[in-house]
Amino acid sequence: MKTTHRDYSEENGDFHRLVRYFTAGPLPRRTHSTWCLGRLVDWKYALYERKRAYASFCNENAHLWFDAFGELAGFAVLEGGTSEFQILTLPGYRLLYPEMLEWVLEAGREPPAQYGCGFSTEVTEFQQWEIGALERCGFQREDEFFTRRFDLTGELAPRIPLLPGFEMVDLHTCPDYRAQARLRANAFQKKADLSEAEMEERLRFYNRNQNSPIYHAPTDLCVRAADGRFASGCEALINAPGMEADIERVCTHSDFRQRGLARAVILECLHRLKDLGLANAYITGYSPAAVGLYGSLGAADEVRAYCYEMKN
Repeated sequence: MKTTHRDYSEENGDFHRLVRYFTAGPLPRRTHSTWCLGRLVDWKYALYERKRAYASFCNENAHLWFDAFGELAGFAVLEGGTSEFQILTLPGYRLLYPEMLEWVLEAGREPPAQYGCGFSTEVTEFQQWEIGALERCGFQREDEFFTRRFDLTGELAPRIPLLPGFEMVDLHTCPDYRAQARLRANAFQKKADLSEAEMEERLRFYNRNQNSPIYHAPTDLCVRAADGRFASGCEALINAPGMEADIERVCTHSDFRQRGLARAVILECLHRLKDLGLANAYITGYSPAAVGLYGSLGAADEVRAYCYEMKN
C-alpha cells in the first residue's frame, strides 16, 4: 500500500486537517484512541513552559501520513515536546502503526529527568495490534484507566443539592479566572497559594485555552464557597460537529474534599451538555478515587485503557 508522510505544517492547514479527523463521520475514535478533539486543541493552544521555548513547536512535534490519494491516513504527536506521544490512524490504516512508532522513536525528545521514564503512550483494550507493536519495541504496561460514556439522549442521574454556603457558578456569568487558577494550582500542583507573578503567568499562558475554538464558558463550572474561593470545578470541551463533549480538569480544593462537590459539579455539567442537545459525554479517570467516582454517576459504558512506557 502506497503512502507518503511529512512533518506537520501550520502553513498547509494541518491543524484543520487533524480537527476533521475528530469531527467528520462516524469513526471508532473512542474505542481505538484515548485522544479527543479537546486534547488536540490543548496541544495546539495551551502554552505550557516547554511549548513557549520555541515558536515552531507544533511543526516540530507532529508528523502526518497520507494514502495514495492524498487523504489523511494517520498522524503521530509528541504531546509535550518530549517523548510522551500519541499515534492515531483511520480504521483501515492501523497497519501503519509500526512505521509511525518507528518515526516517534527517532524523533522523540528525552523527557525531563523528574518524569523518570522514557517514551510513553496510551492505548485502549481494543488496540491489540498496536499493543503488540509496542511490546515488540520494548514497551511495558504500567497503569490502566477508564473512560466512561454518558448517553445524553437518555435519563441522567439527577442533580444533587449543594451544602449550605456553596453555590454553582460558571465562568460566563462569573468570570473569576483568578479564583479558578488558585483552585487548579491547589488541586493539581498542591500549591497553597500563588504569588502575584505566578498568577499573572497562569492568566497569561495557562488560561490561553479560553481563546481556543471549542472553549465554552457556560460549561466551565465551579462550586463557589461562602468565602468566595472556588472549591471544586470541571470544564467541558465540546466537539459540536461530533455531538459530544469531554469533561476535563475535574478538581477539588484540598480544604473542601469529601463533601460531594466534585459529584455535584460533574452532574451539573452533564445536565447542561444534555440541554445543549449533545448526544454523548465522556470523562476519564486515572486515580482510584476518580475511577470510583466517575463509575458511580450512571455511565452507559466504559473503555479500559493502558499506559505503556519504555524505560530509560
